[in-house]
Amino acid sequence: MKRQILIALLAAGIGATVAVAAGVFAGPVAPTADRAQSAFQPDTSSPRWKALTDDVGVWLRDDERLGLRGRLFVRMDGTWHAVATDGAGDVLAIIPAK
Repeated sequence: MKRQILIALLAAGIGATVAVAAGVFAGPVAPTADRAQSAFQPDTSSPRWKALTDDVGVWLRDDERLGLRGRLFVRMDGTWHAVATDGAGDVLAIIPAK
């Protein structure tokens, strides 16, 4: 009898854990670097802007905690979109840097 109760409690615990994990993974998605920085449009006339081609460039910045940072941008339909970062410091909302 005790064994059946223990098995039932264990199954309920595993089921609850799976349900919570599924809810966490199916919940709101954390913003990607592109969505988090989509409002930022680099000033292409700035000395911080390094154009690689007409539609690709790198925006450089000096972060006081993390040092020199760079972000790769691609222009699509006249709007610049961040497509790559050089480290976790550029996506602090997603990955803590410390």
